[in-house]
Amino acid sequence: MKTSNHRHENQIVHAAFLDALSGEFIARTGCGAYVYLNPVDIHRMFNEFQNRGTPVRDYVKQVVKAFLAA
Repeated sequence: MKTSNHRHENQIVHAAFLDALSGEFIARTGCGAYVYLNPVDIHRMFNEFQNRGTPVRDYVKQVVKAFLAA
């Protein structure tokens, strides 16, 4: 049961991350994240986000700003 709960919580965190990432791209460019990034890049970003322990909105704003500036 504990594993099932952890998996469910991770899915919720992942969904919130995708929502924040897409929202930030839409706010800045008018297009969602998948226009600019492939699923592998997004998964890598999600793993990095989890390792950092920063709030999702702060992390997403930082990476989208850096990506668009590059």
